Amino acid sequence: MKWRKSLLIDYLFLDKNTCTFCQSEYIYKYGLCRDCFDKLDFVDNKFLIGDYDCYSIYFYNEFFKRLIGLYKFERKTEFSKIFSKMIYDYGIEKNIFDVDYILPAPSSRKTLLHRGFDHIRMITDDFIEKIGPVYLDGFSKVKDTKAQHDLGKEERSKNLIGAFKFDKDLTGKSVLIIDDLVTTGNTSLEIIKVLGKANVKDIKILALASERRVL
Repeated sequence: MKWRKSLLIDYLFLDKNTCTFCQSEYIYKYGLCRDCFDKLDFVDNKFLIGDYDCYSIYFYNEFFKRLIGLYKFERKTEFSKIFSKMIYDYGIEKNIFDVDYILPAPSSRKTLLHRGFDHIRMITDDFIEKIGPVYLDGFSKVKDTKAQHDLGKEERSKNLIGAFKFDKDLTGKSVLIIDDLVTTGNTSLEIIKVLGKANVKDIKILALASERRVL
């Protein structure tokens, strides 16, 4: 009984203001302590994917890779709050949310069942009611694909062909695609292709991180 009482006391006095990553130092920003926050490589990139602007907030360094890995593959869903605030703050500052629809890059049904949650949708759920656009319903990933970062350049371009489906009309409408990572841009290009067939007026892409460093 003594150990149970000790655990209860420890829980009651647990400091909720410590870093989500290292869990030792006090939070400085985005749920991270100053040391962990300083490991983020803020690049504020803007480049073209096809004919459309893509914005990425951070460079995909080893620290960011670890953050994403803990969230997506080790199911540390508390990290969704960190990523949500990053995207929301950046989107407001850059006026990126001036669109009709938000499209969290979709995962296949198999991936969702395996992972147990929609990792991009969980991020956007946290701020969707604070902004003007609404979700673009009906856009889905209908093909299971391999992870893009595990493939070569030629394989990446073929991997996503026919992966997405959307049957509605978007004439005169604009869409913001939100994703966690942009590497080659092939995922966005395939989504853009499908949206183009729906007569979309404009598209923007916003990613938490990218392997590109635009000077």
